[in-house]
Amino acid sequence: MIDEQTGVEAERESDDVLAEVEGLITRLSAHPDPAVGEALGSLLARIDTVHRTALTHLMGAIQSMAGDAFVNRLTGDPAIRLLLMSYDLLAVDRRTLAEEALDAVRGHLHAHGVNVELVEVLGGVVAVRVHGISTDHETFPGVVNDVNEALRAGLLGFQELEIRDGKAARPVPASVFLPVESLKRAFRPVYRDVCSADEILPGTTRGAIVDGAAVLLVRVQDEFYAVRNACGDSPLPLDYSTLDGTELTCSWHSCRYDVRTGARLDLADPSRGEALTVLPVRVSAGSVQVVVGTERVSVSATPA
Repeated sequence: MIDEQTGVEAERESDDVLAEVEGLITRLSAHPDPAVGEALGSLLARIDTVHRTALTHLMGAIQSMAGDAFVNRLTGDPAIRLLLMSYDLLAVDRRTLAEEALDAVRGHLHAHGVNVELVEVLGGVVAVRVHGISTDHETFPGVVNDVNEALRAGLLGFQELEIRDGKAARPVPASVFLPVESLKRAFRPVYRDVCSADEILPGTTRGAIVDGAAVLLVRVQDEFYAVRNACGDSPLPLDYSTLDGTELTCSWHSCRYDVRTGARLDLADPSRGEALTVLPVRVSAGSVQVVVGTERVSVSATPA
């Protein structure tokens, strides 16, 4: 059935509301009248602003009144979790996503007596140890290539694979084991302009939304740093945090972080605490630029 006003074919009701919404957006975006697509983009942007603001305030109030336990109960509901993740109000555990990406190839490798252990995920770099096969074995480069491809396919923002020695946990030069073609990155970081460097005074912070991601810019003297604008793995923003040198103190529960590394400073063992996600940042032509994503490049392209 065709809608007489929009000229768009109406869809029948579906149990999958998200799929139905996506379908309607796709149809309207492809409408022959450009004005319809422009109006759709403007409408979605305004809806996003209203929802993002309201949800941010709502989650802040819930967190301050009920604490982490209640928030965890809320996010146990898949629908609530999906909603909060879509607005960057619930941190995505990149380690979990990396484990899931590796699971796609682990079955195949296990059949050949090989096990892949995830060591850590730092931004777009994933460090692993490979067990059950010696590094000088003729099939080792193929194993590493399989792991590399699984991460590229399953982990958004993946850039580099780091192989670590099983005994000493030291980085192993990738060129020793990786085929030459695998060293050419299929993705490169994309820097986005945020604001003028002069707009952030030394010793201050500034929150911003970059490509839909909440980012906190920090200026320490003449150095700039950028982190995800969320306290650890919580959805709580860091806009009202205090800065003392490179130490950032969250206004919610006084969690203290080093903005250079994202590490917790108020714990006896910082490695056991939630850390801030540190983002690449630079100043170019007087503008502060931050990386929140990557773009695909041809295999023959020179890495950025």
